[in-house]
Amino acid sequence: MMTRLKTNRKKRGHISACHGRIGKLHRKHPGGRGNAGGMHHHRILFDKYHPGYFGKFGYFKVLGKGNAPSTPLVVKAKFFSKLAEKKIKEAGGAILLTA
Repeated sequence: MMTRLKTNRKKRGHISACHGRIGKLHRKHPGGRGNAGGMHHHRILFDKYHPGYFGKFGYFKVLGKGNAPSTPLVVKAKFFSKLAEKKIKEAGGAILLTA
């Protein structure tokens, strides 16, 4: 809709300007700025549209630098380097890729 046809144009310059005189929630940032409240009052939005956004600071990739495990282990991770995969399998272990 064109700006000149909106009903709010008639109220410009007046105190309420179609927002009412009492509640002042139309001003500034009532829900917080940016991603504020993702763990609190915006939780539904984050869970619905960005699943897994919080709590993702774990280990993603297993690298082959360092000593190989001495006992057979089942290692779960998103990514493995070729050297890490080789060392784990040589020790008799197994790797599981997670999503």
